[in-house]
Amino acid sequence: MTRPQEPTGASSGKPESASPGETGSSSESAPPPAGKSAVSLRPRPSAQLVLLPESDLEAMTRALARSTARGVLCTQGIPEDQVGALRAGLSRPLSVRRPLHPLLAPTTTIHSRLVSDYRGKDYTVAEIGTWAGDLGLSPRYCDAVEQALDEMLLNALFAAPRSDSGIPRYSHFPPAERLLIKAPLDEQAVVRFGADAKRIVISVRDRFGALRAATVLGYLIRCAESQRLRRSPIEAKISGSGVGLFLITTSASELLFRLRRGRLTELVFALYRDRPRPLRALVFDDDAAAPFLPKQ
Repeated sequence: MTRPQEPTGASSGKPESASPGETGSSSESAPPPAGKSAVSLRPRPSAQLVLLPESDLEAMTRALARSTARGVLCTQGIPEDQVGALRAGLSRPLSVRRPLHPLLAPTTTIHSRLVSDYRGKDYTVAEIGTWAGDLGLSPRYCDAVEQALDEMLLNALFAAPRSDSGIPRYSHFPPAERLLIKAPLDEQAVVRFGADAKRIVISVRDRFGALRAATVLGYLIRCAESQRLRRSPIEAKISGSGVGLFLITTSASELLFRLRRGRLTELVFALYRDRPRPLRALVFDDDAAAPFLPKQ
């Protein structure tokens, strides 16, 4: 298990918007599963975050689904003082008016882009992958960043949009027709990204607010269970967006969800610059009053 630390340094500069020629800029109790030890599924209680001794996505999501906490933090190998600092920082509510990530150094330069279509998605993914490489991230983890961002943008552009009646707008479109979709100006996906000495952080936001924490947990539990049973999540007939969320989650060091029903969905993907794997934290800021426990 690796040892995440609080950021102590940051890149210099002020927040900046897109420059000419860029894509754009923006202003904004289930029983323990078979094969799992009792230790990994008995979290210590926390007012804000469930604490688990090791990183195991199925254990993390099942423990969180059974609790009233907003997130889960894996503590193996982390000094006690850092556990407290991580828990306090990751428990802060996310806000568009606050830093991109609650533990990102406040002087970090934040870049932003607007993405409206498939071509813009591909351009932005390549641009941010190059940016991450220029920061010294290895090609392996640059690929992970690009895959995660690609999935986040696919969700924001093609899975999130809803009709006036709340029906997914593009769910019946074949892949070839999605290549032709262009989001209106007020429905573009907003990408923000920045890095300090400890983290590389990328977020994608849409204005629909259709995603719920219970839905995400349901997808992740089923995908993680399929992986444990050596079955492909796709073969288990989990929807494409669920598989995409699984790929995003397993690529991250920390993943934060800011969910506002009918107003916005924002995924905040963080990758540690030192020893990025495995996932250490999964956090939800969801305004839904319903309990987390997803239907099994």
